[in-house]
Amino acid sequence: MSGGPWDGSAAMAILDALAAHAAILDSNGQVLATNRAWVAFAKEHPADPWRPDVGRNYLEACEQAARAGSGEATAVADAVRSVLAGTQARFHVDYASSTRDDDLWFSLRVSALTVDGGGAIVTHNDITGRKRAEMKLAHQALHDPLTGLPNRTLFLDRLSVGLARMERSQAAVAVLFLDLDKFKVVNDSLGHDVGDQLLVAVANRLRAALRPGDTAARYGGDEFTVLCEGITSENDAVVIAERVRAAIGRPFSLDDAETELTSSIGIAIASGDEDSPENLIHEADTAMYRAKQRGRARYELFSGVIRQRAIERLEVENALHRALEREEFRLHFQPEIDLSDGSVTSVEALLRWEHPENGLLCPTDWLPLAEELGLIVPIGAWVAGHCSRQVKAWHGDEKYGQLRVTMNFSQRELVQPGLVDSFLDAARSNGVDPTCLGAEVRQASFSQGGEMVAATLRRFRSEGVSVAVDDFGTASAWLAHPVDTVKIDISTIQDDPEGRVVSALIGLGHALGMRVVGKCVETAEQLDQLRSAGCDAAQGFYLGHPKPASELASPHRQ
Repeated sequence: MSGGPWDGSAAMAILDALAAHAAILDSNGQVLATNRAWVAFAKEHPADPWRPDVGRNYLEACEQAARAGSGEATAVADAVRSVLAGTQARFHVDYASSTRDDDLWFSLRVSALTVDGGGAIVTHNDITGRKRAEMKLAHQALHDPLTGLPNRTLFLDRLSVGLARMERSQAAVAVLFLDLDKFKVVNDSLGHDVGDQLLVAVANRLRAALRPGDTAARYGGDEFTVLCEGITSENDAVVIAERVRAAIGRPFSLDDAETELTSSIGIAIASGDEDSPENLIHEADTAMYRAKQRGRARYELFSGVIRQRAIERLEVENALHRALEREEFRLHFQPEIDLSDGSVTSVEALLRWEHPENGLLCPTDWLPLAEELGLIVPIGAWVAGHCSRQVKAWHGDEKYGQLRVTMNFSQRELVQPGLVDSFLDAARSNGVDPTCLGAEVRQASFSQGGEMVAATLRRFRSEGVSVAVDDFGTASAWLAHPVDTVKIDISTIQDDPEGRVVSALIGLGHALGMRVVGKCVETAEQLDQLRSAGCDAAQGFYLGHPKPASELASPHRQ
């Protein structure tokens, strides 16, 4: 524990009181004395080179540490020499030490002694707890807390490094941008806890599907990115994308239930012409949106054509954001004809966008984008208010009677809390009875929105709002939920010259206690077929095109 003049001295008592591992060196670097903490650590870790016994030279211990692989040993030895020579007063460095059982961190300090004969004091202070906390914080700053994957910041850093390496090699770098198709529907219908479990499971499958050295990151929400280096052709990137798509496409078992999920993937490959991480990610993101537009559950490679479409999409996005405040939306109404007497009992409100440059646009040109951007909710509120005012106006004209107006609702609207209350407020604030309004939904909304959609429709019906299901006969998810009307798209029924399929569907609708409407009627033959099969009402271009309210004829006879 001590040596030489340090035996029994007050200085030795002070040395022993230190928590740090401390040793006194003479002017040549020989260890004159060590404290209890130094001795205890050396005894517990005999292979540690940093804490030599009394009588040994500390500079030789530094050389031993260097041979053992310590990156700091040479600098420590040089500093000890400078301190002992009087050219440097003190020195400090943090170093890692791997023991048999653990990885430890120490703060090593060397300070000159201002006593006759000179010398120095060396201390090793255990800072393992602090270093682990720092490393944990650093990891948290660069990794997603839910999945453990690298986050956007770390991904961008690794992509920058990958692009720099690419300049010195023959291989390229590819970025995959992955979005989980309709994940919001899963999140809304099954709950956020299940959604989080699903994201963790997706992250695990991503790790398993990639090559060693590839980096997968959670970019945000339900979006993931993948960095692939060593890409020698487009096919290399496509193979990885297909493997990822297949891995995510397998059913997930969560909470004793199977959940299916698909992904849309965009691929961008660095060309080497001043590529930046941000541009490459943007290109992969753009290609991913193209994959969604082309049906989802697929991949797309970024190209010049996709770049042009992305520019056009951005223009539409910007125009859509302005369209509501500039009052560019219009409603056209298409009559529904009662086949028993030819009267019009209701009209369907159909949304149009009167673009300032491109004229009147049909919903197929822009409505999917509005849904994707979340604009469909405020647009839907505008439709509800406008329809309520129009119903009020019609009911003030005796030739229109108690005409009902039906509105279309997307799945995204149907899962919005407060939708029904907002709808009813719009009706009642305009003095309109909710029984004069109807809600129309597509069958797919039931399978995508689950119980939330069903609950919304039950609330509609409880308030007297009639509910119609479109595309009757294409799915059965809605059958457990009460509705008032079903619509059959007669244009989609092929190879049915004798009308057997149409008759069967109409019969099924009636057997379920529902009113049946045939839609998309374009010929007299189709109308006769519906009438002879006992269909209740019909709608289509043959009977009347969608028109502004001012052009809608008297509904008493059609």
